[in-house]
Amino acid sequence: MEENKRRRRISTPLLLFLILMGITLALCLTVLGIWLHGRSVLRSKTAEPPAISTDSSVLDQHTIYHDGKYYRYKDGLVNLLFIGVDSDEKPSSPLPYGNDNQADVVLLAVLDTNSDEMTLISVSRDTMCDIAILDESGGVSGSARAQLALSYSYGDGLATSAALTREAVSNLFYGLDIDGYAAFYMGGIADLNDALGGVTLTVQSDYPFTNLPGCSNLVSGREVTLTGRQARAYIQARHETTTGNEERMQRQKQYLLAMISQARQLISGNPTKAVSLYNAVSDYVLSDLDLSKISYLATEAAQMHFSGDILRVSGTSVLGAGSHMELTVDQDALLELMLSVFYEEFTPESGS
Repeated sequence: MEENKRRRRISTPLLLFLILMGITLALCLTVLGIWLHGRSVLRSKTAEPPAISTDSSVLDQHTIYHDGKYYRYKDGLVNLLFIGVDSDEKPSSPLPYGNDNQADVVLLAVLDTNSDEMTLISVSRDTMCDIAILDESGGVSGSARAQLALSYSYGDGLATSAALTREAVSNLFYGLDIDGYAAFYMGGIADLNDALGGVTLTVQSDYPFTNLPGCSNLVSGREVTLTGRQARAYIQARHETTTGNEERMQRQKQYLLAMISQARQLISGNPTKAVSLYNAVSDYVLSDLDLSKISYLATEAAQMHFSGDILRVSGTSVLGAGSHMELTVDQDALLELMLSVFYEEFTPESGS
């Protein structure tokens, strides 16, 4: 009898194994539940086309006739705005309107969940646009024509700033519906870079990086795996000249593409990496996306086809008042860009 009891008793190693398997299963189900919730929320939204107003014929809310062709707004698009804030830390409390925080990097990510394609569009910080001016109570008291970078400083350095930048970009794209934003305070670049294991690229030659602290190996033309400190210097340093920001944008594009490639590889192999990467920089991130949406979007983006390039909103740059660069958008080029990214060509049915 005693011998039978011993035989029925589960060994300690097996018991531990079953407990670990149970915990692992519970974690997987939790992650799956979070992912499914994000998927449900974002995929159930109704497409809201921008209100394009040009010489082209706008036949209805979804359809445009341009240059002899018909275009309709795509279903299944998720449009996200990423803002790189020129500040070391995310403020712990709202700042006065008109603070020093500026939108240094503005990137629009377009995820086509039907065709599994991802498109990135860069908007220069120097782009001239209409920005809302707030009074002391936070109400809109007027508007100003200013650089896009200033849209963030016109707010409180937090959610109000992000909302102003989001509105300015939306208006620039004829009222494009932007589903979410993430503002990243640049002090977190080092942590993100190191969480990815360093980002490898070939140093461009437009700036003397070897003169900066900790950057003695950043020699033009050399392939380097950047440390966090070097990554921060590489994407922020610029000459105070008419071409300084343009040259820096090229480096930012280079770094972003290398970083995206590395992050996609990590996440596609293990979707939970998206959460760990976010946790590594969460103190530097301000977003209206919850964890379920971040988890879903990260795994979707990791598996989407990406051209490996970043499109740009083009225009003409001049030196404005106060020796600041001002970029006026080429509206014809912007229309062509929008038709190629947000619309699809089609042939209307006979008689329609």
